[in-house]
Amino acid sequence: MADSLLYTRRDGPVTGAPFLVLHDRNGDLNGASALGELLGEQFQRISVRGPRLQTSGGSGKTHGYYWHIGPLERPELSTLGDGLYQFELLLLETARRHPGHKIGVLGEGQGGLIALLTALLWPEHLSAVIAIDATLPTNLGDMPIETRTLDGLPVLVSGKDGHQTCSFLAERGARATTTASPPQPAIVADFLRRIG
Repeated sequence: MADSLLYTRRDGPVTGAPFLVLHDRNGDLNGASALGELLGEQFQRISVRGPRLQTSGGSGKTHGYYWHIGPLERPELSTLGDGLYQFELLLLETARRHPGHKIGVLGEGQGGLIALLTALLWPEHLSAVIAIDATLPTNLGDMPIETRTLDGLPVLVSGKDGHQTCSFLAERGARATTTASPPQPAIVADFLRRIG
């Protein structure tokens, strides 16, 4: 099986349960690492850089790395599919490296959207999902994917439309929680403590 081409950075104890951390649109590995600090020190935090380089103007200057092309609420399927494929490879690679552990996913913005789609596509590999300022795309029904039963998967969603995403996930069996404010370390710690 091929390994993912995504760039990653590992922080935290090697023996800690793995948590994949996905930055927002225009982010990078440093942004993902900073986001991972919300989890505390007990997890192995695997920061992941989005697969697409974005430049500003015609200057060629790197503006960030992102997960899909198109309006935030209606990502372009072909390029989103590329990002999901590379992320699936990373998920399976991480599962091989951490036998006996399920994997958490923390994402912000576009990274949060990828985290939510990961829950719907591969819930059997996941311990928990935290999506900050992220909702499911409005064109999800147009995508050729089959959403799965979530069998009690714990999900924390923050943002102004988090309740709609939580309702959708709860209908599929997730233990979905929403918070209107951006999660602070105490909110994330409480969520992680309650799940296990």
